[in-house]
Amino acid sequence: MSSNAPHQAIYRRWRAQTFGQIVGQEAVVETVRNGVRSGRTSHAYLFVGPRGTGKTSMARILAKALNCTNLRDGEPCDACPSCEAIRDGRALDVQEFDAASNNTVGDMRELLPRVFTAPSDLRRKVFIIDEVQRISQGWDVLLKTLEEPPDHAVFVFCTTDPSGIRPAVLSRVQRFDFRRLTVPEISGKLRTILQGDGRTAEPGAIDLIARLAAGGMRDAESMLDQLLATDSGPLTADRVRDVLGLVEEETVEAFLTALVSGEPMVGIEIMDGLEERGRDLRAFTEQATERLRMALLASLGRGSQAGLAAAGSATLAAAARRLASIDPTHPGPGGLRLQLELALLGPAEAAASAIPPFPAAAERPAAPSRPPATSAADRSPAARASAAGSTETAPPPASEPESALRVVPTPPTAPTAPAPPTARSTAPSPAAPAGSSPAGAPTAQTRTGPTLSLLLERWAEIVELVSKSPPTKPLIMACRPVAVDGAVVTLGFPEAQSFFKDVAERRRTILEDGVSRVLGMPVSVRCVAANIEVSPLPEDHDSTRLLTEFRRIYGEDVVDVGDVD
Repeated sequence: MSSNAPHQAIYRRWRAQTFGQIVGQEAVVETVRNGVRSGRTSHAYLFVGPRGTGKTSMARILAKALNCTNLRDGEPCDACPSCEAIRDGRALDVQEFDAASNNTVGDMRELLPRVFTAPSDLRRKVFIIDEVQRISQGWDVLLKTLEEPPDHAVFVFCTTDPSGIRPAVLSRVQRFDFRRLTVPEISGKLRTILQGDGRTAEPGAIDLIARLAAGGMRDAESMLDQLLATDSGPLTADRVRDVLGLVEEETVEAFLTALVSGEPMVGIEIMDGLEERGRDLRAFTEQATERLRMALLASLGRGSQAGLAAAGSATLAAAARRLASIDPTHPGPGGLRLQLELALLGPAEAAASAIPPFPAAAERPAAPSRPPATSAADRSPAARASAAGSTETAPPPASEPESALRVVPTPPTAPTAPAPPTARSTAPSPAAPAGSSPAGAPTAQTRTGPTLSLLLERWAEIVELVSKSPPTKPLIMACRPVAVDGAVVTLGFPEAQSFFKDVAERRRTILEDGVSRVLGMPVSVRCVAANIEVSPLPEDHDSTRLLTEFRRIYGEDVVDVGDVD
């Protein structure tokens, strides 16, 4: 077909006219052609698939095949009067409807007389209904007709969303699924069109159009028609980007590098430049998403590991999730630009709000060497004797709870003669390791968790560490340690602020990490509402704002919890 012919859209001039010209739907084509060849056709068909994949073209070719007077091995000749009338849209017995605007009960009732009227020129009447999922109540009128249709009537329904069609309708039709076309399939069809029009194009320009079409041949042909109308010279990739408002690949790569590496200002400056040049941010977002997807596949071993793929699959996946969560149609303040800026701030926000996890056993710091602070009145006789330099070892105090201590027995040893009085010394024997107990005496007792005194002593450090996370700052400042049972630390919240207790239960892991890091040992945290009084929050802006937000979200509901003894 010559380019000197009157201008028509390419997707109209190069529309498939026979089954063999349908691109990329071999399984559907072969099945329908065999049915026509053998005369075993259905009274109702359902063509399902993405837009621009050939559903309506297939319906028209089927109408020609059912009425062709010179059928050749299941293929319409496209030359007889019936085929020419259907191709040119002059056949009164082939009618097309758009269910997007004709979907009411009244519209379907107007269709019924046409269905039962005999054909005027052709052998079969064919009713092609597009976007059939838009029909709602009108199915009540058509169901009986689909169940017992007249012999001369054939229905062809086309849809992009079969979930909107009633199961009763689906059981009365033959369904065929159309798939998205691949980039090579679309590129091949575009080359055929360019060759027929006497035009040339760079391979990169054709492949770029094929990728932008996203599996739809009609979209690819429409873009090609737009591009060929702007210039009579060879089609280049740069020309495609300029006409379609696309961004250079280098710019997309720079933006994604800023997104992955956590450099928000670099990405914001790139978007400033794009808006100054009039580039569409929605198209830019689609380009960035597709490029990031390719980099993620490359990081998994499908392609080159250079460039963005070197960042690793975990980092790329996190960036891809931020881009995928963007709604390009969001009408609120800031719109798409604000969503892209928030995506750039993702790594920095995550780093600021996260508390480092409690280290593994091999990485934990040594337990604090200083003993818990106690007063002289609280010291046992054995402790006072040890402070005075006595060499005798006192038995363990009877008042210590057994659940918190574990006594390790020492195997018996042979009796030894007592040393002379002059040989006694307060210094340990050089042969004995430091900290060892005399023979025959009980060994030092080992705790399985911290003491309440140690917890209170280090509480200021715990508050300082946990407060680095804004969501948990008001929680840790509103509570106080009230009890320690082995490795379980009980934190009490005033009954007037019991709503904090419910929130702390959901963030207990963060609290446990903070307490464990300061004490140097793993602990569990239990949160209760108790009749305790704590000092008010410091009168700083952040604390007041956080407390106000918590009250606004969780309200002032008080949960009744028994007192802690």
